[in-house]
Amino acid sequence: MRLNDYLIDKEEATAKIGAFDDPDSVIDSSEGTLACTPYRLVYINGNDVTDISLKGVNSIEYRDKGYPMRYLGYGLAGVLLGIVVWFVRFFLEIGAMVPGELGWLFVGIFVLSGLGTWIQGLFMGRASLKVFTPNKTYEFYSKESGLDEIGHAVRGHEMKS
Repeated sequence: MRLNDYLIDKEEATAKIGAFDDPDSVIDSSEGTLACTPYRLVYINGNDVTDISLKGVNSIEYRDKGYPMRYLGYGLAGVLLGIVVWFVRFFLEIGAMVPGELGWLFVGIFVLSGLGTWIQGLFMGRASLKVFTPNKTYEFYSKESGLDEIGHAVRGHEMKS
């Protein structure tokens, strides 16, 4: 479904942007359109539509594009696990139960996966917009600049009402 097909006659989007509802989406096919009209905030992704009345929005929270800290934590866990395996293998000599090549394989897998996670985080930096209503919190993420304009549009329409 397209945005223009969903909006009612003479309803116009004052701000719109390509956005995701999942912070870890990497495929452009999972990207939808987030738009603000004078009466509602609409997110369309394929045949799924989220329609939020502007009267029901309690608050919004915008965060500028930056490094997603969860990738830092997961990467650190992988590297630390690799270091622990290395310590167990060489300093406590408990590693005798694991053949040398296999021990190095585990160390390599953990350390490389941790480093890979850190690098992936560099490409996953996105701006985020949280919309709080009495019943639910909606989160939207965008690679494009301009997600803050949606927040400004929501508050601008609220001021007119």
